[in-house]
Amino acid sequence: MVQAFSPIMARPENRSEARALSLTLPTETFNYLVLLATLGKLGRTENEVATHILVREVYAMIERRFHEMRVPAAEGEGG
Repeated sequence: MVQAFSPIMARPENRSEARALSLTLPTETFNYLVLLATLGKLGRTENEVATHILVREVYAMIERRFHEMRVPAAEGEGG
């Protein structure tokens, strides 16, 4: 069996291996990321905190094989 994904470290040592992503977040979510950064939790900036959380969650989804699960369409989508 061929494994489609193999988790690697959360932060590439060579930044050229990383890709930029732009997100729009609800204000309260953004403010919480700012709070975490201010407290030094998971990173020094809201961007570092968001990156840490997103990478951790994606690797967890890969391990759970989320990409193979049936997921109902969000309300208002798909029909």
